Amino acid sequence: MKLSAKIKSKRLEIIQIVEKNHALFPRILLNDLHGYDLDETFLEIVVDRTYEFMPEDIGKIQHQLEQLLDVAIYACTPNQLPDSRREKLLAIAKVI
Repeated sequence: MKLSAKIKSKRLEIIQIVEKNHALFPRILLNDLHGYDLDETFLEIVVDRTYEFMPEDIGKIQHQLEQLLDVAIYACTPNQLPDSRREKLLAIAKVI
């Protein structure tokens, strides 16, 4: 199954994992304009923190999404993105 189809079929579970770990609005960071089915072994996801968010929550999100999607996940918050590229990356991020 293509990664895009897997994400689509597990969309609700992804959102639940993110929210359970004190974050919101999961988005996929696309490295290029061709989408994320080109590299089906790695996925970058950015989430927004809630006021309850703790640093270990990002690791929990990453681990749980790896288990769910069976691909390597790099999860981060917008503040963890490079300052020079943050706005551009967030502008092209695909909402899950």
